[in-house]
Amino acid sequence: MLKLILFIAVLIAVKQDINAQNTGLILHNTVHLDEAALNDPYESKFFRTRGTPRISVKTILGDISVIENPELGGVQVDLYVERSFSLWSGTRSLDNYRIMMFQRGDHIIASIEDRRPGTSRQRGDVKFHFVLQVPSQASTELRSVHGNIILEGTEGSHFVQNQSGDLIIEGAGGEIRAVSTTGNIELAGLSGSIFAKTVNGNILVESNFGEVRVRTVTGNIYATDMNGTLVSATTSGNITADFVHVSQGIYMEAVSGDINLSIPSEFGYDIQGTAMRFDFAGIDQESISEQSQTFRERKLVLRNGGLPVQLSTVSGLIRVTETH
Repeated sequence: MLKLILFIAVLIAVKQDINAQNTGLILHNTVHLDEAALNDPYESKFFRTRGTPRISVKTILGDISVIENPELGGVQVDLYVERSFSLWSGTRSLDNYRIMMFQRGDHIIASIEDRRPGTSRQRGDVKFHFVLQVPSQASTELRSVHGNIILEGTEGSHFVQNQSGDLIIEGAGGEIRAVSTTGNIELAGLSGSIFAKTVNGNILVESNFGEVRVRTVTGNIYATDMNGTLVSATTSGNITADFVHVSQGIYMEAVSGDINLSIPSEFGYDIQGTAMRFDFAGIDQESISEQSQTFRERKLVLRNGGLPVQLSTVSGLIRVTETH
């Protein structure tokens, strides 16, 4: 297990550096297990399941990592405890916390609760990190108040939420919902229906198949190598997207930011744009069937139309290019 955790930490760290260089999206503290926490887990349990497990995990201050392992025949839950001295409380006792790991049928529940009323969750002297190995078919509900959450693989219904920290979901399928208040969200290699929202953070979407709906209030959205449908919005930030295949349409909305879109040239599009400035130099003029222009609006029909593309920014630039 130690080798597995070390391998995951190194792998995520390397991927973090690559993504940061390619997109400018910086994911901090992706895996926050220190040297002490990488020793034997504080508690470890294996739950054998007959059907598709439903997994609920909740921690107050700490990270959650869920990794697909189809050879287990069940769910392995390991809890790592990271202790540090805090001037606010002056104690590292676990008596202040209720630790629960149990099974009800195919429902696996692992949670940490603070027994102290009114305790500030940001001034914790003890961090609880969960590492789970799950089958290829599983549904998860993962919550951390302050911590990063990683979900890797598995197909099912997934809900991932934290208050602060980054959310990373890779190689999963089904219905996926990710919500963060202060943190970046990375969605890579997913299929199905994907919904993601963060108030203060960037969203990176890479090589996804299906319907993707993402929103951030303060942050940028990067969508690369897309296959399917994209609905995206940001209040303060830019949106950049490139598509390999468009299935139902594209919707991109920004308030104070630019919109950059690259679409494959083999499809027909009905493009409607609202912005202060436009750049359509990357579109083959011979592919334009119809076009019209007003002060802030541009309409283009490419190759007799077909797929709807709606782009809007209040004070930014709209740039559309085609790839061959």
